[in-house]
Amino acid sequence: MELQVPDMTCGHCSGVIERAVQNVDARAKVDIDIATRTVRIESTRPANDFVSAIREAGYSASVRA
Repeated sequence: MELQVPDMTCGHCSGVIERAVQNVDARAKVDIDIATRTVRIESTRPANDFVSAIREAGYSASVRA
């Protein structure tokens, strides 16, 4: 799945977001691209679980169409 996080702007942001994803699924594979503000996640958990966790961490997130 691919999520868009428009307010992710730096390495600190990506670290917070990666921890939020890992809290949902510790075995998830996470690929973060700060330049495109995209988070790619390989997991069996639903995308909405990750969107909620990222939002709880203080960032806006949505599933990229």
